[in-house]
Amino acid sequence: MNPRPPTPPQLADRLLAWFCAPHLLETLQGDLHEEFAYQVERIGQRRARWRYWRDVLGFVRPYVLKRNETEYTQPFFLSPEMIRNYLKIALRNLTKHKVSTLINLAGLTLGVTACLVIYLITRFELSYDTFHPDRDRIYRIAGQSKFGKNDEFRPLGFIPRAAPKAIRAEVPGLETVATFHNIETDVIIPNGREEARTIERRTMGTDPAQIVITEPEYFSIFQYEWLAGNPRTALNEPYQVVLSEDRAHLYFGDIPPDQMLGRELIYRDSIRTHVTGIVKGWHQNTDFSFTDFISFATIRASRLKQEINLDEWNDVWSSSQAFVKLSRGTTPAQVNDRLAVFSQKHFGPNRGTGDFRFIPSLQPLSDLHFNTDYQDNYSRQAHLPTLYGLMGVAVFILLIAAINFINLATARSVHRAQEVGMRKVLGSSRTILLAQFMSETFILTTLAVGVALLITQPVLLAFQSFIPKGVALSVFNPQLLLFLLALTLMTALLSGLYPAWAMSAYQPALTLKGQTALVGNQKGYLRKGLIVFQFTISLVFIVATLMVGRQLNFIRNKDLGFSTDAIVLINTLHDDKSQVLAQKIRQLSGVDGVTMQWFAPMGENYMLTKLTYQGATEIETEVSAKVGDVNFIPLYHIRLVAGRNFLPSDTLSELVINQTYARTLGFKQPAEAIGKLLKFNGRSYPIVGVVADFHENSLHARIKPAFIAYLPNMSRNLGVKLATKGQQVSDATLTLDAIEAAWQEVYPNEKFEFSFLDDSIAKIYEKEQKTSLLVNTATAIAILISCMGLFGLATFAAEQRTKEIGIRKVLGASVTSIVALLSAEFVRLVLIAVVIASPIAWYAVNQWLQDFAYKVNLDWWVFVLAGALAVGIALLTVSVQSVKAALTNPARSLRTE
Repeated sequence: MNPRPPTPPQLADRLLAWFCAPHLLETLQGDLHEEFAYQVERIGQRRARWRYWRDVLGFVRPYVLKRNETEYTQPFFLSPEMIRNYLKIALRNLTKHKVSTLINLAGLTLGVTACLVIYLITRFELSYDTFHPDRDRIYRIAGQSKFGKNDEFRPLGFIPRAAPKAIRAEVPGLETVATFHNIETDVIIPNGREEARTIERRTMGTDPAQIVITEPEYFSIFQYEWLAGNPRTALNEPYQVVLSEDRAHLYFGDIPPDQMLGRELIYRDSIRTHVTGIVKGWHQNTDFSFTDFISFATIRASRLKQEINLDEWNDVWSSSQAFVKLSRGTTPAQVNDRLAVFSQKHFGPNRGTGDFRFIPSLQPLSDLHFNTDYQDNYSRQAHLPTLYGLMGVAVFILLIAAINFINLATARSVHRAQEVGMRKVLGSSRTILLAQFMSETFILTTLAVGVALLITQPVLLAFQSFIPKGVALSVFNPQLLLFLLALTLMTALLSGLYPAWAMSAYQPALTLKGQTALVGNQKGYLRKGLIVFQFTISLVFIVATLMVGRQLNFIRNKDLGFSTDAIVLINTLHDDKSQVLAQKIRQLSGVDGVTMQWFAPMGENYMLTKLTYQGATEIETEVSAKVGDVNFIPLYHIRLVAGRNFLPSDTLSELVINQTYARTLGFKQPAEAIGKLLKFNGRSYPIVGVVADFHENSLHARIKPAFIAYLPNMSRNLGVKLATKGQQVSDATLTLDAIEAAWQEVYPNEKFEFSFLDDSIAKIYEKEQKTSLLVNTATAIAILISCMGLFGLATFAAEQRTKEIGIRKVLGASVTSIVALLSAEFVRLVLIAVVIASPIAWYAVNQWLQDFAYKVNLDWWVFVLAGALAVGIALLTVSVQSVKAALTNPARSLRTE
């Protein structure tokens, strides 16, 4: 074994290479190495190394450092000349490989468009009420409440009307406390001797809330710009009103704000107010959309005191709201502790509120727009999990598009290996090659962002039923431009960095010999892994689509326990005229029946109350009340399983209960409940009938104990059953016109509005419909992008194996066997994706279904069907290229090769 020859110090060699001019390095280094070898023999290795260091340092002289002027200097990789070169080469390569360029451009465009649309939606929702000064100190007083001894505490977004005044006096740490009550009313604008003008109330559920009766402190918590009036006195007296600028112009026309002061407005037909202030409305996103601020003192001074009882401790109404601003230095935890003490003092059997308990607490202003546990009458709440889901969908779609780019770029890298080798031989550094490849990615990404900007607005229009009103594309918004810049950089780096890094690492000596495998990817494991990842995401979306569709179909076809066919709901003014209207409608030929009711059997509105069963043991139960006359049960085809319907009466005299309530009371058979007494509002009433269970709420909630009874004061709305036998659609239209005519006779100054029960029930599942649309769209985009990538790879694979296919055909291979050969690998990868995606999809869908009390089963065949669909789609995509390759004339392919 030959001993290793002594070598000069490597560090000294590196130092020499660093400071020495390149054209002198080889000569100097060669002489120094010869001298080192001589000195090793003469004085030994150790002293020779020291002498080598001395000689190297001795060459640190100007003539050694000076560069030859004629030497070729490599330009800076970001110089203008190099950037022009990058662009020229990039455009040449992109136009040369049109198929892969189009696939990448389409995929990136879809991914960027999804990201852009979702960014606009999430930015819009997350911007609600973020502009208020001191917003970190503003809180709503919400809390937990329960009405009976055995009830559980439930979240409540509003408080008893007497509480805010006491909180202001008794709870320290609060800088300001303000209460308001929002009301719904037409607004009459007197006009001297001429006829008064009326502005109709908003459409509930569509238009934002407008009118509130508020304390002056409201304007201390929420800052407005005052255009006219004195903020200190504007709401101090009864019958004062402050208007927003836009609302004031609607009432009084285009006159200066100062001239609007003192003008008269009438609310609720008789409450005459005078304008004492004009404020500038907010143009940012807010849930506080109020435009008319009536002074709080008006309540006790007008007939509003009959509707709004400010001394009420044992009842709550969703229109009553209270906000506070904490003192500086006070924490929410401190105030919540004090509110708990306040609750002990004011609520409970010994404090005059009976079994009603309320524990107030602070809800941050930033939580108002998203927390569906706390309801009110004015805000539109966004579903935060859906927003997070949207963000996740955007990220996954962009990832799938980036994976397409990586796969196609690495597959195509074989064709560019020799180009890389030649460039390196001619002097290109790895940095320049990286810049060259990344420039191609940046061009493609920038094009994708440009196309995405063009199609985003049409996409917003197409999905306007899903997208909140107000979401719009403003290209010159600085935030949007910053987002687009970040998105472009992120997408380009995500898509192009690995292929650029891998291709720039090719060794010239190997590539020029035809050895073109990527660094660390000799068997294409990365590409296969990315394909599996793509289809895993697509399969999760496919399973989600199937299950959401099944659940929605289940909801649509579930027997609700009552009829919804051709039933029209009409809300009246809750006065005695409603009975006259009902009688007129009954006389119409196209009407099968009319019931006087509070609300339909199922809907967003319902009432819970307490009933006590007076049996061997007294059983108090929280029961849902369905209020309607004797026609209620037959009109909705609610099935009687025992006893009879209650008899016509002018007062409450009998009760009908549902089967769940009968079971709750301990009756094994419904008939056992007949004749038993239930105590309601201090009086006892007999049970005369038991009906089969019917759904009052959505399928998210289980059927609860319920009773049906006639309460004349509450049964003022109408349910109208239209005749359907032998009728045409045009007949129903004529009947509705006749109903409207009857309405105008009874309520000549009121707008006629109605809804079909089917539509009202469908509205309950609006969130699920949006989820379905989201999942379906995400699935379609994910599959489309994945298939485009698969198509590109199949095209490339067919090109690579042209010679092999030709030889196989010459040797007798059939078209089927060649198609199977080319498709087998892709199918194998999709099957691996099925295995990985199934548990992920099971968990995600199972979590979503947990929100339903009545739901479909998560069956195994759903996963089999999803896998079959994915394999079928992949086969269809790949087989296009496989069949084309298999049908190519072998003589032609072999001659070409």
